[in-house]
Amino acid sequence: MRDSCASLGFYPDKVTRSSQNLSVGFTEMSASLIRKGLDLFSDDIKDETKTERQKKKKKAGAEVMEQISSNRIGVKRQVRRIRGMVGKKKNQATVKSKVVKSAVEEYKKRANNSHLEKNLKYMLYTRFSPDCSITEKVIHQNYGRKSRDQPSQKKENKSEKSIFTEADFQHFQKDYFGRQVERK
Repeated sequence: MRDSCASLGFYPDKVTRSSQNLSVGFTEMSASLIRKGLDLFSDDIKDETKTERQKKKKKAGAEVMEQISSNRIGVKRQVRRIRGMVGKKKNQATVKSKVVKSAVEEYKKRANNSHLEKNLKYMLYTRFSPDCSITEKVIHQNYGRKSRDQPSQKKENKSEKSIFTEADFQHFQKDYFGRQVERK
């Protein structure tokens, strides 16, 4: 004890610690120097044996076993879950200073942006411009594919003509009825 205190630069006769002031003998010292001295002594005071360490480990395991339900099924899984929760809490990212943004709001912001000007500039400043004949072919090719682009076709009323002549009807009547029927 005296050796470690000598390394700090003081030789105390007795060390007292109260809640209000820290004093070594009659000399007042700063709290940080006394903490350093006590930290040096903590190794000498805490000399645990292997059995005491094992008892502490068993106690920690016993605490886990107290948290598990009385069912026999799934005990190992519950122990793994409880022990795993301790490690996962440290690694989880927390949102303290960040503002959580809604996906709907982000979509609305992006949907309101018009890219027309950018696209027009890009199209106008391109070096390649096709011939007018090619552009007209493309326009005419796509025009007329939709039903609204089709011109309305008027149906022509053709006069109904019979493929049979009057002589054919008379011949049929003669064969079918055996005589010619007069018209009224």
